[in-house]
Amino acid sequence: MLATRRLPGRISLVSLAVLAACSTPPPPPPPTPPPPVVPTVRPVPPDQAAEGMGIPEKDADGKYLTANRGVTSNTALWHVRMALNVAALNCDKYGSTARLQYNQILAVHKPMLTAANAAVDRNYSVAYGNAGLGARERLNTVVYNFFALPPVIKHFCPVAVGVGAKVLATPSGQLLDQAPVWLAELEKPFQDFYAAYADYLRRLAEWQSRFGASVTVVVSPTPLPPPPVPPGDAPPRGWTPSVTASTVTRTATPPSTGSARPPVTPAAPNAATPPVTSPSVTPPSVARTVPDNSVPKLVVQPLPATGE
Repeated sequence: MLATRRLPGRISLVSLAVLAACSTPPPPPPPTPPPPVVPTVRPVPPDQAAEGMGIPEKDADGKYLTANRGVTSNTALWHVRMALNVAALNCDKYGSTARLQYNQILAVHKPMLTAANAAVDRNYSVAYGNAGLGARERLNTVVYNFFALPPVIKHFCPVAVGVGAKVLATPSGQLLDQAPVWLAELEKPFQDFYAAYADYLRRLAEWQSRFGASVTVVVSPTPLPPPPVPPGDAPPRGWTPSVTASTVTRTATPPSTGSARPPVTPAAPNAATPPVTSPSVTPPSVARTVPDNSVPKLVVQPLPATGE
């Protein structure tokens, strides 16, 4: 009987312990962790280019201004030759194709390249007189430096090899027609680089406004000055402007009252008198004071033997 009475008491004690446990408040939640640290990486120039580098301004068509704009066909062909010369000198790290192509082009298309060089020389002589050759050499320096821009070489070399193959496969008589197209193709890697650099400057300015309050960054370097513009085609040698002599025709004057004077008729031209012409226009003599542009910058190597 005693055992039977103790059991309900024990059950009551267990119930009280359970109730006490249910009334205990839960522990507080753990503290919220801090937000992750996002690194603010400062933008860097494309293709490992220098910071603060100036790039050209754009023209009305949205293209960056270069010395290849507005050129004649002869000048375009000469600029293509200079671009391939730069490739021959700077692309050996990507193989010898550019150099071998350039030497073959000088041999296969020598007459056409010589004629184009003479035409460009004549353009400068007519436009600038005795200072023409110096003006051309200054432009040549700009063009060479343009195609030798270090950050773009790795993108330029494969394009130059592709254009060199097209030049070799094209008859000499068609070079002038294709030269502007090839020149635009050779310039495209540089246009793309300028666009990428302009985008880098935009992102750098945004980074500066958000994270770089204590850092001085030049986000808008001075643009490059516009390159010189090559002259247009000069007239061929022996050309003279046509001048038409004005013929004064006197109209008949009606006789006045009381006058017996007959009307004045125009005098017939004298067939023996030669027509009036202007003196022959010839460019001034120019003495070359700089190396001849027809001499290639790269020593020409002999063509490989074909076995014939």
